[in-house]
Amino acid sequence: MTRFGVVLISERSSKEEWLARCRRADALGYDVIAVPDHLNLLSPFPTALLAAEASERATIGTYVLNASFHRPALLAREVTTTVALIGERLELGLGTGYVESEFAAAGLPFDAPTRIDRLAGLVAELDRLLDHKGPPLLIGGHGDRVLGLAARRAEIVSFTGAPYRPEYGRTALVTAGALLRRVEHVRAAAGERAPRLELNVLSKATVLTGDRRAGVAGLRRYAPDLTVDELLEVPTLFVGTPAQIAEQVRQNEERFGFSYITVMDSAMEDFGKVIEHLR
Repeated sequence: MTRFGVVLISERSSKEEWLARCRRADALGYDVIAVPDHLNLLSPFPTALLAAEASERATIGTYVLNASFHRPALLAREVTTTVALIGERLELGLGTGYVESEFAAAGLPFDAPTRIDRLAGLVAELDRLLDHKGPPLLIGGHGDRVLGLAARRAEIVSFTGAPYRPEYGRTALVTAGALLRRVEHVRAAAGERAPRLELNVLSKATVLTGDRRAGVAGLRRYAPDLTVDELLEVPTLFVGTPAQIAEQVRQNEERFGFSYITVMDSAMEDFGKVIEHLR
């Protein structure tokens, strides 16, 4: 059965406001309520605990913790405490981080090899500190090393489909064909583990419209070098009527193996209409 997650983002919020947003995500049918890890946003673990308080049903995820921001022993304490308080509902998402200004603010180097080494080291140490009994691990990214690590060590591999592009100073989406090659890379790297992996994709935007070609025009900022036809094909954007997008989700699962879809909270309400067609 396909799972659906939403990343809730807030720079500031009262407890009541945060709980209301989490309850709304739960009511819309999301299976996973996830919290991000950026320096300008609310801290992930307190908000994760409140999300669990708001919903008795949903899994609570981190999408994703920046490995460079967390020391293994301290993160192991956070994980152990969270599991003790909310039970077996935590899904631990990790990544390398991608916002260069945040690394500068934290006094950390931004070069890719160092970030990936930190992620690999954190995964190994957490496994040891949690005695191989940690919550389900999600690792998200795009490059060979990160996805190879995910294939070998995680239960869930999350595809961002958006590498960092220096010419744009940010990430940008790749074509459907390029993302399919990323999936094939993971399956090859996973070997015997491949059939047991859950494949997740992070969607950047959902646009409800009766005119898909017109609807995708406002999404060009996510992939400046892709054509309209290429934008309509990528599994990281959802454009169309709820029924059309539901069919896109089904086709993406068949073509890419994506059985777990995560959307940003700006799309929470609109994609909730899609979930209705898939349940």
